[in-house]
Amino acid sequence: MGGGGTRVEYKAPPPDNTFAKFLEYSQAKEARAEERAAQERREQKDKEAARKAAGATGYAGLRKGLESQLRQGLIKYEDATGQLRDYAAKYELAPPEDDVAAFTKTYTEELLPGRRATGISAAYEELLGRQATAEERTKATERFQQGYYSTVQDLRDSLVKGQEYQKKFNQSYLDNYYDTMFGKQVADATGEKTGKRTFTFDKNLLPTYAATTKGRAGVELPTFADQFQGTPAEIEEQLQNVRQTRQYLYSAGLTNLQGEIDKETQKLKNEGTKEIAKISAQGDIYKQLVGAFSF
Repeated sequence: MGGGGTRVEYKAPPPDNTFAKFLEYSQAKEARAEERAAQERREQKDKEAARKAAGATGYAGLRKGLESQLRQGLIKYEDATGQLRDYAAKYELAPPEDDVAAFTKTYTEELLPGRRATGISAAYEELLGRQATAEERTKATERFQQGYYSTVQDLRDSLVKGQEYQKKFNQSYLDNYYDTMFGKQVADATGEKTGKRTFTFDKNLLPTYAATTKGRAGVELPTFADQFQGTPAEIEEQLQNVRQTRQYLYSAGLTNLQGEIDKETQKLKNEGTKEIAKISAQGDIYKQLVGAFSF
């Protein structure tokens, strides 16, 4: 054997490509995620485009329906134009100002004048019970045009505050109270209310003197009619007379009854006193007789 040493050979480890594979995997994952995101964006875009297209297609039908409702009085002008603008904004359509202007023209020139005329007629008929005169129609129309009245309700409120309505319906609390207590006001020959009312009175509810007591007090009672007519103050004064007369008659009756009771009581006392005196006198006689036979 030779004297040389053993030679050892070392092999290099295989290259480590773990990071490279991880990087490749990560890039592939990100690519797939980006593709999914891009697909979702495309789908969302297509969906949004379809939604806008459907909105644009439905706009004409909405406009036609709103105009029909506006003409029939089923929707207010403000609501109709508001729905047009809201719909356009929802579907990102062009502002519908041309259609709003068309609605405005239709409403102000075709619909509003007729509705105001109808409202004026209805207000006078329902509140005053008569037709509006030509002058009243003209004045009301001018006030609408000048903005003094915004709605027909403004006109109705104005009529309620007017003198004619107040005279006709007595809206004050006091008048209603008097109507309930004493009846409706009496009107004169011209139909104007006089402020007087007619109150019906049942004389059978008033007590009367008994035949034996009438005139003994020296008071002559008034004769009340079946009806009182006058102002509320005059009727109240007459009713007060009735109350006082009723109270007087009841008091007179009670006084008369008490007088009869007192008279009968005194009569009994007087008779009792006489009887006692008689008995006492008889007792004295008996005593004298007994004394005559004393021994």
